[in-house]
Amino acid sequence: YNIYKEDMPVCQRTCPVNLDIRGYVGLIADGKYAESLARIRERLPFPASIGRVCPHPCETACNRQYLDQPISICFLKRFVADVEIAAGIEPTYETPDKKYPEKIAIVGAGPSGLTCAYDLARMGYEHIKVFEALPVPGGYLWVGIPEYRLPKKILQREVDLIAKMGVEIQYNTRIGKDISFEELREQYDAIFIGAGCHKGLKLRVPGEDEYEGIVDCVTFLREQALGIRKEGKGKLIVIGGGNAAIDSARVGWRMGFDEVYILYRRTRKEMPANPWEVDAAEHEGVKLQYLAAPVEILGENGKVTGMKCIKMELGEPDASGRRRPIPIEGSEYIIEAETIVPAISQGTDLSFLPQEHEFKLTRWNTFEIDEQTGATNIPGVFAGGDVVSGPDIAIRAIAGGKRAAVGIHQYLRSK
Repeated sequence: YNIYKEDMPVCQRTCPVNLDIRGYVGLIADGKYAESLARIRERLPFPASIGRVCPHPCETACNRQYLDQPISICFLKRFVADVEIAAGIEPTYETPDKKYPEKIAIVGAGPSGLTCAYDLARMGYEHIKVFEALPVPGGYLWVGIPEYRLPKKILQREVDLIAKMGVEIQYNTRIGKDISFEELREQYDAIFIGAGCHKGLKLRVPGEDEYEGIVDCVTFLREQALGIRKEGKGKLIVIGGGNAAIDSARVGWRMGFDEVYILYRRTRKEMPANPWEVDAAEHEGVKLQYLAAPVEILGENGKVTGMKCIKMELGEPDASGRRRPIPIEGSEYIIEAETIVPAISQGTDLSFLPQEHEFKLTRWNTFEIDEQTGATNIPGVFAGGDVVSGPDIAIRAIAGGKRAAVGIHQYLRSK
């Protein structure tokens, strides 16, 4: 099934990390599972994890759809990774004999930071240290994607394989608090920032900061993943239409809330969440209310009791290409709830930087970088993942880590 062609197929071009999809799928068809997995790992150190959570833009572009349906590219990646796990095989990631002496610091043990470390270790760098504020690895893969979508032991195994390459991961270490950013610049030859988007955005409605029981989706999912928030009771309302909203609702259902609602200001057609995730949420019992938006958070004795909402109708398309929701005057109504989780978007938390830093930032508070190398405007400092793109899919964060690894290598070898 493996036929060598010089052109890059459309699926590979669409994949942010340009995985050799034709190659690894062909090897699976030939029954060469180990070779297929090795081919994937040339570009991707998280085949089992990404094989579970990726929304697979490659399949949307797959030419096979014009004949019948796209190749199951993502599931095949998961399959071949799971074959290795089921067989009890523990691979060793090779590093070259020739080593480079420079020290590299990586801020954030998420998919972008760990991929950058993986690629640099494969190039021969042996002094790589990852600083992680959380007590666990994986960044949003661990604390933002629920267990039922990505089991923690699967992710931990893939992180351990990277650590065994000689990559040191220091947990519970917050830059700007436990060690200053200036110290990193003094002690390391290059720095990669892959701190992600771990700050939930506010609704900006009255009452939001006044009552206990309203918590943003990032905090809600993180606390549940870390075992801090174990069970729920009463009614949960999640506000938003993206994957984080769906994850929050489905997690809430598993925590034991009596009723779980998702409130979305447009219709099902405009929801940015993966359609199969929305289907699963409805199948589990989550109730979706469309064309509604929050106006005010209500409460008594310091605790949330509900939310005043307003009905919406769709007008002309806005900048996102989706029809703009317009409030219907006089249509306000009240919905009761004990817990409210806004899941409208996420932002960067750059509080680890010095107050008088000189980084060039965008109006979205993300880093401006050289698109070829991942370099920021500060020499020796690189960035990638959600701190550059804003909240996005994991495979694009991984691509940002790969780009920066090449940029760091070029920077250090040219010094």
